[in-house]
Amino acid sequence: MDAGTLGWFEEELDASECASVKRLFLDSRTLEQDEGSEFPRLLWICRIIAADHRVLWEHLSSSFTEDFKQPVDPWNEQLAVKLLRLRIDVMSDAVAASRLREELDEHLTTTLKPATATPHVGSQIVAKGADMCSYVVCPAAPGVEGSLVCNTPLPAFGDLLRVPRERMFFIDTVVQYCELGRVVHASGELSSMISGDEPLLVLSLIYERYVAETSHWNELLFSCPGEYPNVPTFWDWEDLAELEGLDVLDDVLAKKAQLAQFQTETMAVLPFIHEALAGSCRLGKDEFLECFSIEAMMWARTTFDSRAFNLNVDGRVVIALVPVADMINHHNRSDVLVRKVEPNGGDFVMQIGASLTAQDIGREIWMSYGPLQNWELLQFYGFVVEGNEHERLPFPFDFPEGAVGDEWDGRRAALVATYGLHLAGCCWICHDGRPPPALVALLRVHLAEAEEFDTMERNGPFASLGAGTEARVVATIADTIRCILDLFSTSLEEDERLLENGSGPVATHAGDDGNTQPLSCNKRLAILLRVGMKRIAHRSLEWCNAAATAIVAQTEAAAGSALNE
Repeated sequence: MDAGTLGWFEEELDASECASVKRLFLDSRTLEQDEGSEFPRLLWICRIIAADHRVLWEHLSSSFTEDFKQPVDPWNEQLAVKLLRLRIDVMSDAVAASRLREELDEHLTTTLKPATATPHVGSQIVAKGADMCSYVVCPAAPGVEGSLVCNTPLPAFGDLLRVPRERMFFIDTVVQYCELGRVVHASGELSSMISGDEPLLVLSLIYERYVAETSHWNELLFSCPGEYPNVPTFWDWEDLAELEGLDVLDDVLAKKAQLAQFQTETMAVLPFIHEALAGSCRLGKDEFLECFSIEAMMWARTTFDSRAFNLNVDGRVVIALVPVADMINHHNRSDVLVRKVEPNGGDFVMQIGASLTAQDIGREIWMSYGPLQNWELLQFYGFVVEGNEHERLPFPFDFPEGAVGDEWDGRRAALVATYGLHLAGCCWICHDGRPPPALVALLRVHLAEAEEFDTMERNGPFASLGAGTEARVVATIADTIRCILDLFSTSLEEDERLLENGSGPVATHAGDDGNTQPLSCNKRLAILLRVGMKRIAHRSLEWCNAAATAIVAQTEAAAGSALNE
């Protein structure tokens, strides 16, 4: 690694998340002595720099540096690619930079770009003409999400779309173009009653919805769904019952309660807002108040949850709705690489990563919303991704940080802190069912025999201890997983049977009265969420069985060797 690259890496690493932990586990010699070409080595170090606490915790081990030689997950890869592109853009060697851009485009195409097998909408919607916009808008229809479809080839890192800043719906434009936003912003008393930008955005969106034809944001408003029946906030109690055993149910109920409280508090302020609007509001007082029903509050809040962007606008992080851009749907493999607002009054810009070719014309354009698990996708967007590689199974393990009862507690706490074992603040099992090495190490620290502490403090908690301790670690994981499965009222096999029976024209779902009824879309989503979690649990139990068998085999082999001696 040349001196310039090494210096850049050191600087970026120090500025990255959890830098001290990365430093602890980083094997610099492995990086410096690697004989590979420049591009893979640059991407390798960019993955390490881009790793957040979630990715970092999953890869804490003696193989930390080697792990990042290959992609670790799609979101980390996307962040690493963005970082590498910035590095290439400031290179003084134009020839080398051009070569690296070509390699980056090729890498994006093979690693991050959605497969060309992704269903095409069809050539009949593709627009022709002089303008030849890079995309075509497919409006939403009953049961079908709106989307953007590729219309022309586009070179790597090209601008997919631009939206003038004034067409965005965010605090700056709301206090300029929305009557309600203007009067609240102009009144210190009303502003203090509303308390914050987000509540004002919610109220302003509801107000603009009722004057949509003349609204400054009519294009945005007409493209927003009129309802969100698949978002759990809107589910009836029968559908919500299918989330039993999942933490997301508590989140949904808490959110419904918060929205109800917000609506109650807001209703006390709205008469003053209507009075401040004076003659500019065409709605009478009662009609104005009726606009802000609990259903309207839920709609507006869900619109922001499911369609808004968090954007850096001239140094401020703001929440914004962006027409057209908010129609791009989620995929873990992403066409879109960059979404930003250009400085000093500039446009919102969305740029692709890998080039779009003639083969992509008619294919839906996708964007990753982030490393979202299915409970997050369901709660905020109303869908789940089958086989979602970002899915995780929560593993309950409370570590009493700062609580030191005796010498052993102190030594445990020191090991946990030194190696960042509780870095993420919680624990989980990854999608493949394998417990992360940090979880195994954490259990090892808490289950080790007294005489094993010296070994752990000398060699670290990632090295295996005695067979008895290793067996207890595996048994603890297995017992915990079984307890998690016991929280559900149905088994994996029963849920899979429900899904299988629910896929045909005579789909049925067993009710409490012994009768059957069609499996609703929401029930199916809840079952898919449960199935994803249970499949991770079963894969983890398979890992536990294999690990326990290996420990027994090693113990027997060691005993046999001792006898032979």
